[in-house]
Amino acid sequence: MGKEKIFTVLELNATVRELIQIAFPQSVWVCGEIQGLRPDRGRRHTYFELVQKEAQGDNIVAKVKMALFAGRKPLIEKRLKEVEGGFQLKNDIEVKLLCEVSLHPPTGQYSLVVVDIDTVYTLGKVAQNRLKIIEDLRSRGLLEKNKLLALPSLPLRIGLITAYDSAAYHDFINELKSSEYGFKVLIQNCHMQGKAVEGDVIKALHSFNKLSSEELDVIVVTRGGGSTADLAYFDNKKIAESIANSNIPVISAIGHQINTTIADMVSHTFCMTPTKAAGFLVEKIRTVAENLDYLEKDIIDKAESFISDEKTQLQSLAVKTERLSSRYFRVHQDALLNKKHSILSALKIAVTKNREFFKRSLDSLNLSLGKVFNNSLDQLKYLDQKIKILSPENTLKRGYSITLKGEKSVKSIDDLEENDLIKTIFYQGSVVSEVRSKKNNL
Repeated sequence: MGKEKIFTVLELNATVRELIQIAFPQSVWVCGEIQGLRPDRGRRHTYFELVQKEAQGDNIVAKVKMALFAGRKPLIEKRLKEVEGGFQLKNDIEVKLLCEVSLHPPTGQYSLVVVDIDTVYTLGKVAQNRLKIIEDLRSRGLLEKNKLLALPSLPLRIGLITAYDSAAYHDFINELKSSEYGFKVLIQNCHMQGKAVEGDVIKALHSFNKLSSEELDVIVVTRGGGSTADLAYFDNKKIAESIANSNIPVISAIGHQINTTIADMVSHTFCMTPTKAAGFLVEKIRTVAENLDYLEKDIIDKAESFISDEKTQLQSLAVKTERLSSRYFRVHQDALLNKKHSILSALKIAVTKNREFFKRSLDSLNLSLGKVFNNSLDQLKYLDQKIKILSPENTLKRGYSITLKGEKSVKSIDDLEENDLIKTIFYQGSVVSEVRSKKNNL
């Protein structure tokens, strides 16, 4: 018992580390999928996990801690930049890394330290995964689904998915403005690179699809140019499914002249740049406008031709009518003259017969009017005499008087009270008196 070796935790961890170094004297190549990689945010070292998944599923069967120290970062970044189109380490891609197997004695944590990367392997795996997504979309009919939607002839109402105030945004908007057509643009501000791309773009697509066909004509997903690694965010399966299942036609303009993303493949229409996408929509409007101008000119030309033809026919008909009328009148001239003489004779006879009737009626009317005037004159004289007899002046002459209280005539003793001042009007003058008392004879 006295010779028994007792380790401290640190000693044990150090011994295990030495054993690991003996077992792995040189760096080893390890393949796996990156998980848990976070942006540097000013950190010198980068940490993540390398995981192994089931061959036919996403369940993780093994994982190991990874460390990329600041001293090795420049080499790894140089390797990635040398790849055609450029590349970046990110989550969910399979990589082949040259690593040192290590253990940190103070914590006892086993990890792999990245020494180098096989970019050819990594790009091959990315391409394999991309082909796998494309084949899955094709088997479900999603590559063509959005293309089957009818793009409106006048796509003036646009749902724009991009980073607000970016170069892509300004290129797209400026191209629309220069057309001077009445476009209406609704924008969803989204990250167009980085981890937030998937969530932002899918949310924006769902938001636009809540609008009716009366509110939105087309959706445009656009960003500026970038590296192959930047474009890889649009090889996302979930973004592709959301575009394919959109009820509104989607135009993609991810902004690269060479590569085509999966988002481009499932979209209704693919344009290389934001300016090209705007130009495509402007051209659609211009085509309709030109067709309308052509139709307007065609209608005017046909209307003028129709009017000219009708005018010619009318002139021909007028000449023909005039010729037939002249011929008719020439043929029937004697008959017309006879009818004319017959009508004139009949009129003379009628006038002669009615002249005596009108004369007798006039004499009778003159006699009747004389009697009526004489009767009316006698009646007027009678009424004039009656008016004079009944006039107020003649009534006052006969001894009657008029009594006033204020401006009103007194018709009854009930209209007066004691001490009232009254005015009595006679034929030759008037007096004012005060009521001392009143007596009712009833």
